[in-house]
Amino acid sequence: MDPFWRLIVPATTQQKSLMDIHPRELKSFVGDLPTLPIVFQELFTRMQDPNAQVSELAEIIAKDPALTTKILKLVNSAFYGQASQITTISRAVIIMGFQAVRSAALGVSVMEQFKNLESASEEFDIPSFWRHSIGVSCLAKQLSIVLSVNEPEDAFVAGLLHDVGKLIMLQHFAEDVDDLTRAAAEQQLTWRACEEVLFPTNHASIARALFRAWSFPANVVEAVSCHHNPEAASRHATLASLVHVADFLSYHMECPCPGAVPPRTHAKDAAKLIDLTPDLAREALERATDELDEALEILKLLD
Repeated sequence: MDPFWRLIVPATTQQKSLMDIHPRELKSFVGDLPTLPIVFQELFTRMQDPNAQVSELAEIIAKDPALTTKILKLVNSAFYGQASQITTISRAVIIMGFQAVRSAALGVSVMEQFKNLESASEEFDIPSFWRHSIGVSCLAKQLSIVLSVNEPEDAFVAGLLHDVGKLIMLQHFAEDVDDLTRAAAEQQLTWRACEEVLFPTNHASIARALFRAWSFPANVVEAVSCHHNPEAASRHATLASLVHVADFLSYHMECPCPGAVPPRTHAKDAAKLIDLTPDLAREALERATDELDEALEILKLLD
């Protein structure tokens, strides 16, 4: 187990099964979880201030050389398609905007924490997981653009992080994950349906507890928490609906999530909320498919 995770999960919970963890216990499960490194706390807090200066943000990020390197690597990737090389955080913020740099920092922070899970399970394929996550992020972003709802960067990062709860399950309950994936295959169930049968909690609720502990933006937390039931979202139902529909459409662009069968349908209320039509869905799917290869460069951050 990564030393970081040894610090954040009490020894008594490391040995538990997911069958033993009630939803009310999730807060205590991550109760010993420290917030992200101070640089992320400072960055996300400062970015919520409309009067924040570019120089302030650059100074905060510069405190962490590894973060600086990874953000610059991401913003210079083919996915962002910059005409010239961006060599400083200040220039990245000026050219790409606060939202894009915040999204990059959110994505980097989470991918860093879960980059060493390759051997955790025989049944769950990590490269396929990240391909699915990136596919959903592209679709959520393109749906946001095509439908003119929400900030595309918020949609992108919520899509990228929507299934992180599964990685927490894998990190701490690998045997349970193996049992779930085998049962899903045998019974032809989706991951979410299999969770309902086997465990008192689910990956979306686990991610919500983690992201709240890490003080992530409220819209991202709720979209991830409600991506299977966007009608339950109280303040950010549109963003949750974008991620929900993107998750469904990802199976039509060869980006299935490993370990379970595809969902047969999506929530009609979610499609109605974002005014989705078949033609607009096809357009977003085509645009996301065209973007996918470039977006997969994000996986180089795991190297």
